[in-house]
Amino acid sequence: MNLEDNSPRRPPLEPVLPLINVVFLLLIFFMVAGQLAPRPTVDVTAPNSAEAATEEDPSQLMLILDKQGVLFHDGEPVAEASLATLIAKHQAEREKEAADKAAANGAAEIPAAPAAEGGQETTLPLVRLLADAGVPLSVLRENLGKLRDLGVEEVRLVTQSENTP
Repeated sequence: MNLEDNSPRRPPLEPVLPLINVVFLLLIFFMVAGQLAPRPTVDVTAPNSAEAATEEDPSQLMLILDKQGVLFHDGEPVAEASLATLIAKHQAEREKEAADKAAANGAAEIPAAPAAEGGQETTLPLVRLLADAGVPLSVLRENLGKLRDLGVEEVRLVTQSENTP
C-alpha cells in the first residue's frame, strides 16, 4: 500500500483577483478625484495654438490677464504697486526651495544657474501669463513691459491646443 502520491501537483495559486480589483478601484478614484493642475478662477479663454509644448512647471508664478486688462493671481486682482512684491516673494520662495533641494541632494544634481555679479548663483524670474484671447495686443504689450521693468526675464504665454481639454 503506497500512501505517498508521486504525481506532480501544481502549487496553489495566490488569490490575486482581489488585489487587482483594489488597484483598479484606486486607479479610478485618483483619476476622478485627482487634479493635475489648478484651473484659473478668473473667467478667461486661452488663445489657441497650433502646437502646444506641455512641459511647464506648475510651481512657477501664474498671472491671468482678463479682457479688461486686469492682472489676477489666485483669483484676486493684483495692483500694479503690489506686483513687484508678489514677484519678489514668489522668487524668494523658489530660491528657498532650490536651496533646500540642493542641501538634501548634496548640491551635485542641481544644474548651475547663471552667476550674479557677486559670484553667487541665482535663478532668473519666470512668469506664466494666461492672457484672454480677446485682450488687445496693446494691453498685452503694456503688461509685458511692466513685467520686464520689474525684472522678469522670461514670460511664457499659456495657450491651449485642440488636443488638450
